Amino acid sequence: MFKKALKKNLIAGFLVTIPAALTYMILSFVITRVDKAMKPVITGILGPQNIQLMEEFHVPGMGFLFLALFIIAVGLVGTNFIGKKVVAIGEGILHKIPVVRVIYTSIKKVVDTVSLTETPSFQKMVLITYPREPLKTLGIVCCHTPEGISGGEKMLNIFVPTSPNPTTGFLFMLPEKDTQPLKMSVEEGLKMIISFGMTHPDESAAIKN
Repeated sequence: MFKKALKKNLIAGFLVTIPAALTYMILSFVITRVDKAMKPVITGILGPQNIQLMEEFHVPGMGFLFLALFIIAVGLVGTNFIGKKVVAIGEGILHKIPVVRVIYTSIKKVVDTVSLTETPSFQKMVLITYPREPLKTLGIVCCHTPEGISGGEKMLNIFVPTSPNPTTGFLFMLPEKDTQPLKMSVEEGLKMIISFGMTHPDESAAIKN
């Protein structure tokens, strides 16, 4: 009885501490890296004397703070008339550099698609047959397939993430009739994919009628 209770409490403790510890380790790693990368910028702004004072009374995340302020400042400049002209000139220069042009254009298209569209980039979760019957997998509807590709048939662009890393996956173009819409949200679907299917909504995962 004692061993069973000990094992139960040990597992429960792992379930609580491991996510918290990994979250702390990831945040600590990112914040430390950003602080180191931003140190020359902070030194130029505050001066060496203030940097020495800050090192004596170290405050983690100062690099993150300055980076956030810099991004906000760029956003303020980039949204006014003169700033837009400067950004356009800068993009024009980047587009003329062969290798940089490909990298910059690809990244910009992804960022624009994810953050600047009026409708959500990821619309809903669906169930599709892959790689063959009777196997099924979760897919995320991104948008409707352009008519020039679909040939006039109503088709969907579906992203199928890999597990447990949903940032990689495959793009499928399927007829809408061959997909089964799900009630689960995209967030719930991603949680299920990341957790190897161990975390899933109960009733909300039912297939829509």
